[in-house]
Amino acid sequence: MQTSRRIILAAPALLVGAAHAQGRPVRFVVGFAAGGANDIIARLLAQKLTERSPGSSFIVENRPGASTLIAADHVARSAPDGTTFFYTSPSTQISVLVNRSTTVDPMAGLLPVVMAQSAPLAVICRPDFPARTVPEFLALARERGPRLTVSHPGTGAVNHLAMVLLMRRTGIEPTLVPYTGNQPSITALIRGEVDVAHDGLFTPRGQLQDRSLRALALTGSERSPLYPDVPTFSESLPGYDVSFWGGLLAPRGTPEPIMDRMASEVEAILALPDVVERIRSFGAEPARGGRAGFARVYAADWEKWGQVVRENNIQPG
Repeated sequence: MQTSRRIILAAPALLVGAAHAQGRPVRFVVGFAAGGANDIIARLLAQKLTERSPGSSFIVENRPGASTLIAADHVARSAPDGTTFFYTSPSTQISVLVNRSTTVDPMAGLLPVVMAQSAPLAVICRPDFPARTVPEFLALARERGPRLTVSHPGTGAVNHLAMVLLMRRTGIEPTLVPYTGNQPSITALIRGEVDVAHDGLFTPRGQLQDRSLRALALTGSERSPLYPDVPTFSESLPGYDVSFWGGLLAPRGTPEPIMDRMASEVEAILALPDVVERIRSFGAEPARGGRAGFARVYAADWEKWGQVVRENNIQPG
């Protein structure tokens, strides 16, 4: 009881409990290589949290590999003392669902704390692609069938599963072409190797800005402030809503006051104008909804992607 009380009292001032008070930095473990959107946003949060917590430090530790499962396993095995968090995306859940032999359990070993950002995926095409609306794209896909080619950054990626979900919803049957990452997928589109790419808005942002590529449609429920003229699939297909989120998870057993305080501090940071501008530069939006909102999204994605993997027998790439 005494230890629990010390943690509760320390949390508002230090964000974390007694272990942090001993001078250890708080680590945000990222399952992606440095330089990507998830890594950059995790570093932005770490910087802002350090600025808001005099005498404390928050650092990012990259542990890429096995589609984020190396980092997930490391965090799940870490002491639940508020000094280790996992910054990740739906990639972790999907990796576990696809790689059935893994011992990582993202629902039992990790707890959702706070979502930082949410971004739609997009069908990206070259300027001369004949379809310009969702109905036109679906009509063209039905006409061409497997002759329509769609690149994505790898089997089991959320981009891949989102396109499979769209195919099952609409009956289209394009040929899906896996590449070894987002940039190779976009490069294939630029070179004319495929008709369209299914990606986020971050990797092709330069080409979208100079209009050498264009976004045909977004998978989110709302249009992007950066691309207000780009329609969403949900405008023509109500209920089709896929977002690529980024957020913090904690090892199971982390005290509730610590997770509550972390969620509160991150949400305060997400409201800062410079942070909003930075996140939107990736084609994303700062998240809202607190711990409860993130928990709902986390559970719903587990069910949604689990169903897609099972019904379509998705195997590791």
